[in-house]
Amino acid sequence: MKAILFTFLSVALVCGSNATFGQSKDKPFGDTNTKVVELKVTGMTCQGCADQVTSALSEKKGVVKSDVKFSENSASVTYDPATITETEIIKTVEDTGFKAEPVKKSTKKMN
Repeated sequence: MKAILFTFLSVALVCGSNATFGQSKDKPFGDTNTKVVELKVTGMTCQGCADQVTSALSEKKGVVKSDVKFSENSASVTYDPATITETEIIKTVEDTGFKAEPVKKSTKKMN
C-alpha cells in the first residue's frame, strides 16, 4: 500500500512541476521581441474573475505571460507584437465580461 501511495505521489509531483498557468506555450518567457501592456481592468469582483481573465489570456497565441491582480484592478500582459496586438489583448479581456483600458504612463519629471 505504501508503495502505491509513493508511486502516485511521485507521478503527481512530476506532472505538477510542468504547470505553466498564466503562460502561453508559443514563445519562451524573456524573448527580446516582446512588449508589455499594463491594463486597468474594471468589473472584477473576486479572485475568480482575475483567474478567468488569466485563463483567457493564456489561451491566446502571442501572449507570453499575464499577471492579473483583482486587488489592484490591473493586468500586466507580456506579448509578441508580431503575433497579437494590444487591441486584441484588450478585446480578449473584454470578452470575459470586464472593461479594460491601457494605463497611461505619466511623463512628468519627478524633482
